[in-house]
Amino acid sequence: MQFYIYTAISSFSMQMYSVVFNLFLRHYRISNLLIGEIVSSNLWGAAVLGSLLGLFADRIDKKKMLITLSLIQCTVLLMRALSISAIWQIAGAFVSGAVYSAILIVISASMILSEKHKNKFILFGSNFSISMIAGVLGNVTGGVMSDMFSERSTLIVASLIYATSLIALKSIPTLPAKQNKEKLSFNPFQRNIFWYYIISSMMVGFGAGLFINFGNLILNDLFNMSTTSIGLIMAFTQIATGAGGAINHILEKRFGPTKVLLVCYTSVVPLMISIAFVREQTIFSILYTLRFMLMNMVNPIFSVLIFSNIPAQMVSFTNGVGNLLNNSSRALAALLFGYIVKESSDYTKLLLISTIFYALNALLTYLLHKKLSFNPRYSS
Repeated sequence: MQFYIYTAISSFSMQMYSVVFNLFLRHYRISNLLIGEIVSSNLWGAAVLGSLLGLFADRIDKKKMLITLSLIQCTVLLMRALSISAIWQIAGAFVSGAVYSAILIVISASMILSEKHKNKFILFGSNFSISMIAGVLGNVTGGVMSDMFSERSTLIVASLIYATSLIALKSIPTLPAKQNKEKLSFNPFQRNIFWYYIISSMMVGFGAGLFINFGNLILNDLFNMSTTSIGLIMAFTQIATGAGGAINHILEKRFGPTKVLLVCYTSVVPLMISIAFVREQTIFSILYTLRFMLMNMVNPIFSVLIFSNIPAQMVSFTNGVGNLLNNSSRALAALLFGYIVKESSDYTKLLLISTIFYALNALLTYLLHKKLSFNPRYSS
């Protein structure tokens, strides 16, 4: 229950913060190139330092680690709202990305290794849905508050709300480190799962990194939307994703995990092509929402498929490596944003490049599905 409370508070405050942050930078006439560098720094922090911190989760008390990381995060969030220095923004983005990434790794490892929850699809699906619902409220609150007051005041309030998540962390039971001295290795089946996870993380990371962190800028540039409208659209994407995530365990039982992943990932490709060309605001928003929903609603299925089939002692390591590659790819892609997008018409080129990597990920999922189709556990 405490993890759910923490997820609700942190998701609400982080979405409230992120929905206005790029617009806060734009308000002070920071260029797309520099915004791309700031986003890239955040992702490099998540990739490198965040992965290293996450790997330490197996060696130290997870509760103490979560409390320490959360304290650092709320401090950095507040400082990023108070200063627009380019150097500080890049440095603060790096630390913030590292800390938040490490927190997610620790929480995921704690849930997947939980002995109290036999049905991990329900556990991950519930936590995911809570995250989406809280994110909806955060997006709406951030957008409305920014239009009523200012971007900076919204960021400060979001930082203070994030600090209250420490209350939930202090009440969770101690999560001691586990000492494992046995020799670890992957069998052939586990190697297939591991390499699928690694390559998929890179493909999706690069494809998403080109545009997903700049969604508020895209909507603002293409349709001149207000922050409130942008917040509402982001909220709708999370409502749809949360609804999809809530039925993950039903879909998984009915069709098998790899078939659900394959259908959703394949459906994303034509949607990406569509949003690259559609410039009617309502249709674009609907397509954008559907793409976000299909790509993200299956995250719990993806996580359980991977980590339930990896040796328990290797979960944090595998999660850390995947996180490193996913966020490294996102960081590289984010750097390209400022070079590719010089004017509104360049978004078509950006989104078509992104589509290529989503298509490659769908193909990879198809190959895994074929390989596992002989196993009734992973097919309908």
